[in-house]
Amino acid sequence: MFKEIFTTIILGLFYPEGAWLNELTSMDHMVEFNTINLSQIGADPDTVKNNQTWPLTPLQRTDSGISIPLATFDTVPTHVTNVEEMETAYNKAESVARQHVDSLRSSASLSAAYNISPGANTANTPVLLTSGNDRGDGTRALLYKDILQLRTKFNKANFPQEGRILVLSPEHEEDLLKDDIDRYNQVMTTGKLAGFKVYTFNGNPTYTITTGVATKNPYGTVSGNPSSFAFIKTEVMRAMGTIEGEPEKRWSDYRGWLLGFQMRFVAQPFRNKGIAAVVSDNVPVPEPEE
Repeated sequence: MFKEIFTTIILGLFYPEGAWLNELTSMDHMVEFNTINLSQIGADPDTVKNNQTWPLTPLQRTDSGISIPLATFDTVPTHVTNVEEMETAYNKAESVARQHVDSLRSSASLSAAYNISPGANTANTPVLLTSGNDRGDGTRALLYKDILQLRTKFNKANFPQEGRILVLSPEHEEDLLKDDIDRYNQVMTTGKLAGFKVYTFNGNPTYTITTGVATKNPYGTVSGNPSSFAFIKTEVMRAMGTIEGEPEKRWSDYRGWLLGFQMRFVAQPFRNKGIAAVVSDNVPVPEPEE
């Protein structure tokens, strides 16, 4: 009974309204034994105009299998004493469970943001650099024209116009506010910027820039140049597997309850296509005068 109650709490709170994780394609129905097995389709066929040579030589499309294991997220158990539960005017176990949901969602969102952000600049995974003035920390501010450049990259790659999502870092949101407050207010009202639906997340990966090339830092790295990332909804996925956990009564040694959860979850692109990042460029260091 307890397990069903607290599993319902997790499922009900994990994807709150307005959260950018909701924009990812749900693949929950494909999860089997906490693994997703997919097929990555091969190259698109060529088109020949006014062909005069027959027969056309057929080409075989080569698909490849993809097996995606779901990552494991564990919360550190919380101890709720029997006295606390009796003396509080609310259900403390349920309140603690909600905190664990927040912790799981935060960890899953960090993992998703990292996985979706591309590691290298390609035509299908553009990684752009900001072009503004020094924002005071040695990096260039994000400008609206940088987002327009991102839009152009998506258009030239023939990405769909629908389902474009942009997740700003707090630094980049601040840059846009300073760049043009009226335009920023319009973006916040409509939720759209240059064809992208806009969110903000305080957990985007950082990058290191060397000779004009941005490299994504290892997972969990806090220092580095901030980034915002973008994606096409149909090119990224999320999936939730098993959820384990319920209050465990531990009278003999804890005189109360222990509460913790384990959740299987993954969020990542289906392939290296339809994802992008905009990274704060370094401000050039002036050469010393002779």
